[in-house]
Amino acid sequence: MILPVGELWVCRTFNQALPYVTDEKLRADVKGFVHQEAHHAAAHKVAQDYLRHYDYEIDEFIGSLDTIAKQLNTAPLGLTLSKNLEYRWLTIRVGIAAAVEHFTTMLGTWCLDDQPWQNKTADEMMSDLMTWHLAEEVEHRSVAFDLYMHLCGEENKIFAYLQRQIIMTAVAPGFTFAIYQCFKKLTQQDTQPKSFHRYGLLRSLAQTVIENDRSKQVPSFFSMMLSLRHWLKPSYHPFYERRYFLKLCRLSTTLYWLKH
Repeated sequence: MILPVGELWVCRTFNQALPYVTDEKLRADVKGFVHQEAHHAAAHKVAQDYLRHYDYEIDEFIGSLDTIAKQLNTAPLGLTLSKNLEYRWLTIRVGIAAAVEHFTTMLGTWCLDDQPWQNKTADEMMSDLMTWHLAEEVEHRSVAFDLYMHLCGEENKIFAYLQRQIIMTAVAPGFTFAIYQCFKKLTQQDTQPKSFHRYGLLRSLAQTVIENDRSKQVPSFFSMMLSLRHWLKPSYHPFYERRYFLKLCRLSTTLYWLKH
């Protein structure tokens, strides 16, 4: 439900960054990334129509996401920036995309390794759509980060490192809250006699750990947050993260049951 807005925002941002890309391989990777994200957005809009078909009201929530995305375009909060600040703001927006890709790579790894929905009770259409999408997230996991580092410049690695840590302090809670709000909106309209719609943020996050251990159909919030220790490393690069994420998914379950 929340994906098309973010995917189209990334497409616009990366297209604006293309004129500054001097490496031909990276340029080709960025173009391929934009093509994939545009394809994802189109597919997920079909999924939105699927929810509407079953009488889910989602347009108000999507409208609020559109408003946020507009504030993160070339003129943040409606401000006109100088050429220098405009470029700096572009690196920040690409950094936001790289931070989100850190989480989507982890979700993709979890999906491919645990196969949470295949041959289970999930709706087949939704299961296939999400599995396809998350597989492509793993495939292009390095592009946003490589573009961010390229725009910051080889000589500005320390600045690039510090800036991406600051970016993550906003992205991690923002990404978490967006998913929670999406969950809340859908469960409030669910006809199943369950009380998930009454769950607050903290209880919902704790429930992901319990549900991950019980059914393996929900990713653990704990493992998502624990993965940030890799983001904190100056040597971090998404290309090497897949094997780390798998270990974290297993570790999160072990730690939970040791505490309980």
